[in-house]
Amino acid sequence: LFQGFMSLGLIVGVAALGVIAFRTVTERRQQIGMLRAIGYSRKLIAFSFFLESSFIALTGIILGVSLGAALGYNLMTSPDFTDGTDIDVVIPWTRVLIVVGIAYLASAIMTILPARSASKVPVAEALRYE
Repeated sequence: LFQGFMSLGLIVGVAALGVIAFRTVTERRQQIGMLRAIGYSRKLIAFSFFLESSFIALTGIILGVSLGAALGYNLMTSPDFTDGTDIDVVIPWTRVLIVVGIAYLASAIMTILPARSASKVPVAEALRYE
C-alpha cells in the first residue's frame, strides 16, 4: 500500500515538474530572447533550463528521502506505534537509491523537451512577444 502511494506520488510529481518546465518556457519567452540577444548560445539556454529543473527535482528527492527516513525511524522506535516491541530500524538503501535514480531519470526526461524548446526560441520573435 505504501509503495503504491509512493509510486503514484512520484508519477504525479514528475508530471508536475514537466508541466512547470513547459510553463516556465512560455512565461519567460522575453527573457530567453534577451539572453539570446546578448550572446547566450542555444546550448547554454537549454542547459540553464535543465539545470534549474534538475535543482528542483533533486531538492524534492532529497527532502522526500530524508523526511521519509526520519518519519519511518520515529514510527518504528515509538513504543505507542509498536506496542512496546523493540524493532531494529533497517533502511533498504539499495532500493531507496534505485527509486531515487528512477525518479531523477524520469524528471530529467520530462525536462529535456521544454529545455530544447526554450533553446529554439527565435530572438526577434521572443523580444516581440507580449
